[in-house]
Amino acid sequence: MSSDPTRGRAAAQRRIAERRAAEAAVRAAEQKRRRTLVGGVVAAVLVVVAVVAVVLVQTARTSTAADAAVPSGTAPGSSQTAFAVGSADAPVTVDLYEDYQCPNCRDFEAAAGSTLEDLVDAGTVRVEYHGMAFLDSDRNDDYSTRALNAAAVVASTTGPEALERFHDLLYANQPDEATGSGLTDDQLVSYAEQAGATGDAVTAGIEDQTYRDWTVTATDQASKDGVTGTPTVFVDGTALTDLSADGLTAAVAAAQQ
Repeated sequence: MSSDPTRGRAAAQRRIAERRAAEAAVRAAEQKRRRTLVGGVVAAVLVVVAVVAVVLVQTARTSTAADAAVPSGTAPGSSQTAFAVGSADAPVTVDLYEDYQCPNCRDFEAAAGSTLEDLVDAGTVRVEYHGMAFLDSDRNDDYSTRALNAAAVVASTTGPEALERFHDLLYANQPDEATGSGLTDDQLVSYAEQAGATGDAVTAGIEDQTYRDWTVTATDQASKDGVTGTPTVFVDGTALTDLSADGLTAAVAAAQQ
């Protein structure tokens, strides 16, 4: 009996189709393997690049901090990032972390600043001012940094009493954070002069931003100290939660007991 040619052709076609399907599956698997391999290599390269970038940034920041000009007169034990006002023998230390562009810092100054000064004058409190600069913007021409640098210039050239006066003047004349452009360097020089800091060294220090790198160090140190916002106030190491004059007075009294 003769075979059916139609059935034979159909079987041959099925075998061809199966072989082609198998070959296609092999090719697909190989392509997937290659994509996985390439993807893994790319991911590894990206990880290396990211690590290198982080190391470079950290190295640059460390180098900047190491090379930063440090103002004279910083408080002992403050990592050279704070200025002290008041007697070293005062029984209570108040640490004030602030940004000169911070509206809440201005409000604290308005509410409790005179009380704090009275406590300093009475010999009860020694204040350590920890400046920060994290409210810089293009709009205010990096005012936080420029103001903190200017404060460092005043303290370094003229002393803590001039710094205290300059500190008060900056808050009394604080530009609006939302719409202000920040005080100009000429205005900062003028307020420094009103505070008693005069001369070419003061003008040059403010205009040239002598302590700009130091402001980065000071801001980083505040973060290391656990500060996440301004104003932050510690009375003998205990965080002040009531930022009113009465709250400050009560905390200082409690610290003396």
